[in-house]
Amino acid sequence: MHRLVVPFLAVLLVLAGCNGRPASEGDDNGQPITGAHPIHLAGPISQPLSCGECHAPNWDVVFPAYTGSLARANGANPSLSISNLTCSNVYCHAGGATAVVFRGATPAPVWNPPTSLTGCQGCHATPGGVAATPWHPAVATGVQCAMCHPGYTNSTVNRAVHVNGVVNLQPTDIGTSCAACHGDRTRVIPAGSSAALKAAPPADRYGNTATTAPGVGAHQAHLMPGATALSSPIACNECHVVPTDLAHVGPVPDSPVTFSWGPIATAESAVPAFDTGTLTCANYCHGQTLNGGGTYTTPIWNKVDGTQARCGSCHGSPPSDLPHVLHAAPGQVNLACSKCHPAGYSIAAVLPQAVPYHVNGVRNVNTANLPAWKPNAAGPNGWTGTSTGVLGVTTGCHGGVRYWKQGIPNTTCF
Repeated sequence: MHRLVVPFLAVLLVLAGCNGRPASEGDDNGQPITGAHPIHLAGPISQPLSCGECHAPNWDVVFPAYTGSLARANGANPSLSISNLTCSNVYCHAGGATAVVFRGATPAPVWNPPTSLTGCQGCHATPGGVAATPWHPAVATGVQCAMCHPGYTNSTVNRAVHVNGVVNLQPTDIGTSCAACHGDRTRVIPAGSSAALKAAPPADRYGNTATTAPGVGAHQAHLMPGATALSSPIACNECHVVPTDLAHVGPVPDSPVTFSWGPIATAESAVPAFDTGTLTCANYCHGQTLNGGGTYTTPIWNKVDGTQARCGSCHGSPPSDLPHVLHAAPGQVNLACSKCHPAGYSIAAVLPQAVPYHVNGVRNVNTANLPAWKPNAAGPNGWTGTSTGVLGVTTGCHGGVRYWKQGIPNTTCF
């Protein structure tokens, strides 16, 4: 009987194409039961697979190439070894060149007798674990796969979409859910701050928490600087695009952040840049546009030891341009910083009352002492910025009109 059935099926498949055959056909009428055939045709963890994923119409194992081929999804280039009966580089077990979430324990299973694939890690790396080519971000203990993958749990799959050639993701709420992969759900954030701060490192996509890790670096120093703050918290979007979906975790290893500079980072016509090789940053916030003699105007992102975030780092203390030196340097007039700037500034510190004015994109002055300050007023010999007043009454300094920003020295000031 079987000699009659099989030729009939072969002719039918030549005419209709093997892909057209429902996997449920056969049984006593010819469905193969050798090797791993029953596992593929019954579909215990996926939809039943079509014969045409592996066979040509003449039953040769050639992994046919066609639009929508599952065996060749994501750039996979499958092959069968007749000598040892193993499938290699097939999407279903090895993932393909562009599906680096794979790299499981058994990328080339034996067909006959079939390899027993125990657990999810048989075909792909355990999510959050260490893999040869890491892709999946580290996840916090107890987080269920269903947070990002609909219908999955940490021990079961969504059979309807599992092994379908794509990574099925569902949007998550960045502010509350993303701390599952990085950040800290329990973090107490400043009043009025975005909940997204809970999702910011420490804890990068691989679970690193040390500030020396590039994915961690100075995130918290910028977002929640604490009692020693030199500025108000810096918004995430001053440096990079704030993700709104899960696309930022892939699809390639070490997907870089998308830099996008905000109004403070670009203030005073600064042209921000981040060097991914040296992990150094240049922008307004660190003195790119200041003529001030700072020692760390291109700070190293993952050097978080306090040496790059203190007075003298972004500009000299006092700034090294001539007007500042003449007015504020010891041995010169030696004016207190708060004489011209808001209260709370000094040569060696930015006290809490001055923090809101520091690194805000504006050069704030003490309006009580400089009531008519015009920072962009043009003066003679290339000097700019004026303050007018009566000596000892409103300015307490020179009286009349005086220009600040350095050009050709105005010796009539002395």
